[in-house]
Amino acid sequence: MTAQSLFAECIIPGCTQPVTDELTPCQTCRTIFGPMLHEADRPPSYTAADLAERDAGTAAAYRMMRALPTAAQHNDLDTERERRTAEHEKAAAQERGEAEKANQTCWLCEERRTCLLRPQGWECRQCREIR
Repeated sequence: MTAQSLFAECIIPGCTQPVTDELTPCQTCRTIFGPMLHEADRPPSYTAADLAERDAGTAAAYRMMRALPTAAQHNDLDTERERRTAEHEKAAAQERGEAEKANQTCWLCEERRTCLLRPQGWECRQCREIR
């Protein structure tokens, strides 16, 4: 016999802990959710079949969410590769002094600015205009 045939499952969606009463949360969920769980005096408006249908829908949604990132990763491989290539090209141009780089310390004014690499060091736009 399995635990499913001996005990009902917790009423909280996604939780499969065994409980003695099918309409109560397990002790783990009681600990985790604490004061957010409230007992009502009214009779439940759902049955075990309703809960099973709800749990099946929740499990299907989890499976779909788990599959989405991997599909997106496969579709974005070319985009990611292009982005990395562009970043490497930009960094190479900055190191050759052909492109500016943000947050560098200018060797003339010693301020952190967007600078261009010169033989003496990083040089900001303001200092280049003065020279």
